[in-house]
Amino acid sequence: MSSRNHNRYDLWTLATNTSTTPVNSTYFRNATITIIAANSAALVLKCYTSNGATAPDLTAAASATNEYAPTQMTNLDTWANVDGSTWITFAGSSDWVTRYEINDNSNDWVWFSVISRTAWDVTIRIDMTTNQ
Repeated sequence: MSSRNHNRYDLWTLATNTSTTPVNSTYFRNATITIIAANSAALVLKCYTSNGATAPDLTAAASATNEYAPTQMTNLDTWANVDGSTWITFAGSSDWVTRYEINDNSNDWVWFSVISRTAWDVTIRIDMTTNQ
């Protein structure tokens, strides 16, 4: 029988234009993201990953010594892919929950950035798993 390693991280409620703290995903193969929008959230969200040995400095430009890049996610409801270079735009009139998956086979760090926030907030939860 196989076993499953699982860690859940509540990255926090983002209520400003900011980034979450990078989560170390070195020992996990799968990453499922739950996004909970509240109070008619209107914002733009992007996922980043890195293979760097240490967490990248998100206030500095990406480089050979500060490695990170936007990453594709897959909507688990529609199976639509969201390209890494494309921001996810939320402009709801009510509260809602949506889930995405990140192919985390080789990433060491994963995090999110919010820009263009004009209303309320979003909570991001990441579940990291590995089946052995």
